[in-house]
Parts: sequence; C-alpha cells; structure tokens
Amino acid sequence: MNVAVMTHRGAVRSENQDALCVAGKIWTGDMSSPQVVEVKDFPLLLAAIDGMGGHKGGALAARILAETLSRAAFASFGAELDLEADERALHSLLCQAAQRMESEAWKTPELASMGATVSGVLIREKNAVAFNCGDCRVYRFSKAELERLTRDHSLVQALYEMGEIGEDEMRTHPRKNIVTSAVSADSSEIFELYVKGVSRCESDVFFLCSDGVWEALDSRQLTQWITPSLSLADGATRLFDALLAAECRDNVSFLWVPPQEA
Repeated sequence: MNVAVMTHRGAVRSENQDALCVAGKIWTGDMSSPQVVEVKDFPLLLAAIDGMGGHKGGALAARILAETLSRAAFASFGAELDLEADERALHSLLCQAAQRMESEAWKTPELASMGATVSGVLIREKNAVAFNCGDCRVYRFSKAELERLTRDHSLVQALYEMGEIGEDEMRTHPRKNIVTSAVSADSSEIFELYVKGVSRCESDVFFLCSDGVWEALDSRQLTQWITPSLSLADGATRLFDALLAAECRDNVSFLWVPPQEA
C-alpha cells in the first residue's frame, strides 16, 4: 500500500507546527514536495497532527504526539477490530503524549500552554478506525462520495450541529480557530476523543488533514483532487499546488491513502 505524505508551513505562516505519522515514521518541518511511501503491514496507523497555532511549543507538542503514536504502530492494537479496545489504546497513547508535554512544561514554564490536535486512522485489511481530538479530520472517498469520518471538537462544529451554520461555513467563520479539546500539557486525561469504526473496501480512499487544508479548500474541491483519477504522486503534487494557490493561511498537512488496488 502506498501513502502520499505532505506537510508545509503554507502560504502565510513563518513556521510549520504540524507533524505526520505513518507506520512508525514521522515528518515535521517543511517538505519541498509530497513523498509517496510504501507500507506493508497491518494494522497501519496514520495520524495528522497540528501544534496549537500561535502557542509557544506548538511544533514540539506536535512532535511529541507524533513520536508517541509512532512508537505504538503495532504493539498497541490487535489484528481484528475491537472498537472498545482500540479506543482504550488510543486514549492511553494520547495520555502518554500529554504527560510528556507536561514534563516539558515543568522544565520550561513557558511551554505550559503547549498542545496539539490530531486525527488518525487505524487501517486493517477489512475495516478501519478513524479518530480525532480537535479539528484535524479524516475523510473517506467511497462510492463516488466524500464522507467525513471524524467529528471536530470546536465551536464551529457545535454551531453546525445546532443548525446555525452550514458545513462549508465552518471554513470561514470568524471563530473557526476555537477548539474545545486538544492533547496538551495541562490536559492529563481530560480531553475528548472521537472514535468511529467503518468497514473497508479495496476501492476506498482515506484522506487525513490538518485544519489548514479543509479551511483552504471546500468539500467540492477536495473531492475533485482526491478522486483517484491521477497517479498518487501527481495528484498529491497538484493538491499541494492548489492549497498554495488558495493562499492557505495556516500550515497544510495531509496523508492520502489511494485505493488498495491502485
């Protein structure tokens, strides 16, 4: 199975505070272009992580969370779907990351506000488990439809669920940056974790991204780019070009898993 990997500061920010994790490997900083990496073993753990923008230590928080998840690529999860067990394992990993952040904050008080949001997917041969804490997302393109598998922990998600704004209005709302849960130095075990299990077909496309991606491109544009009509390398490059052309105002990071048969 191949996975396209891309993380970059975007068109405006001076620093990239995002991180990506694929099967025990992590990416941080600015990549000049997308990479395609091959992975072979199941279960496969992927995660897109966003250091809390503007907070001191955001990049370090993202790296800590990526490192914690990367070390658990296989050991924490069974070969078969067990949603309760998977959720317990994921919660434990996020707690470990929060404890590492807290330890860093004890040594350097200026890092007391460090934290990160995360989305991820645990892929097995016949099923997958999507999860998130914060407003990074997991999408699935299946049967010609783009489906968001995660639920944001944010003010605009609450407004959307109350019917006050539409889903695409979440992208441009003036308070879109307010998240209601994150893995942070002061969160300990007090954070929300959303987990969803789904069956998996060989033709499914999984797409994970930080909020800078879905805020820059609406669902129609995302569907246009991640439809499996291009090679993975070409599609990922064109998607990154589209993000820069959209003058993305945040860091942009994504993981793109094409159909297994591709």
